[in-house]
Amino acid sequence: MNRIQYLRLTSIAGAFLVGFWLPIRLIGFSPPMTLEIVFDFMISLVSIINIYLYFNDSKKDPRNWRSWGSVSLGLDVVCLLPLSLFAFVVFDQTIEWLLLLNLLTARHIRHIRPFLDQFHSLQPIAYRLIPIFVMLPLLVHIIACGWIALGSGTAGNDPDQILTYVKSVYWTFTTLTTVGYGDISAKTIPQMLYACGIQVVGVGVFGFILSNVAGLLARSDAAREHHMDNLDKIENFMKQHKTPDELRARIRSYYHYMWTNKKGYRDESLIEGLPAKIQSELFLHINQPIIQKVSFLKNAGPELIEDLMSELKPRVFVPGEKIFKAGDSGDSLYFIQSGNVEIISREGKTLANLAEGAFFGEMALLSNSPRNATAQASQFCDIFALHRKSFDKVTLAYPEFRKHIEEVMSRRST
Repeated sequence: MNRIQYLRLTSIAGAFLVGFWLPIRLIGFSPPMTLEIVFDFMISLVSIINIYLYFNDSKKDPRNWRSWGSVSLGLDVVCLLPLSLFAFVVFDQTIEWLLLLNLLTARHIRHIRPFLDQFHSLQPIAYRLIPIFVMLPLLVHIIACGWIALGSGTAGNDPDQILTYVKSVYWTFTTLTTVGYGDISAKTIPQMLYACGIQVVGVGVFGFILSNVAGLLARSDAAREHHMDNLDKIENFMKQHKTPDELRARIRSYYHYMWTNKKGYRDESLIEGLPAKIQSELFLHINQPIIQKVSFLKNAGPELIEDLMSELKPRVFVPGEKIFKAGDSGDSLYFIQSGNVEIISREGKTLANLAEGAFFGEMALLSNSPRNATAQASQFCDIFALHRKSFDKVTLAYPEFRKHIEEVMSRRST
């Protein structure tokens, strides 16, 4: 994190601490005056940070008096004042309404979402849940302290302050989530009005939380829903057109493979919106082990390899499907990402079984001669194809490497 991010984190942490400490202090907990003054200076320090961040974010000049014409900035200036120390020096005691002004610092906890926006590697689920886990406990705490200040309803205020606080938190949760269980209820008009207000808040707060949780759950299984939707559509299509059972089974098998290995999505559909440079770097990362095995690419520079990666076309072959046949004109080099490929002679004899990481058809890039064998997928295969036109387009920009390729072709032909 940079300096601004550390300051923003300090501001949010200070807002959370103020939101927790001051309500406890206002309902009767009396700490030593020394601790209260230390806390007062901590609020002043956080307010200085907030003022600095305001001018940093707004790009305003603090030396211009017109730049100070902001309500938010004015509230931070008020919180900057050491109010507890002032009350202690002037009145020899703490004045609660002055402490209440310091509670304005807690409003900066709302900056947690913009703060998280700056971390691009943060998972979406974390981005949604972290603000909830930070703000919900603080909201419950403030409401619980307000209930204690009003007398805690029918539960009353117990001499044991911890027990009183726990009962109040219990009442807060039951009131926010429902209309309460009736074991702790309001008995005065202010308590009744307070309970009504909290129930209204609960409708919005927990409705928001439940919708977010439901959304997260739906997104966590979005790929399966997409897959099942495709299956329903293809099943209806096959039923409508009276597709033979054997073909139906093969189609279902294909969709099952796509779900098991790719969660129902094709690679190109996921990354086609990325810039070409990022696509090539991503393919380079994915296919680095394969590229390293291609002998005539060992002398290629990283820029050439990246350019080649952007030209690779992913394809899926089903068992028994011919990738090319003997006698076909050669126009592509193939890299096996997963699966097995049989190389079969014109006479039908298996010449080789190629597995993950292997490549074949490279002579198509080095000559115009027809295929002298057939390549057939023996199982589901994920294969990247590099067409000769794409290869020529890239290598023309690198004459030295093209000369190296021509030398390789000359050696193989002799």
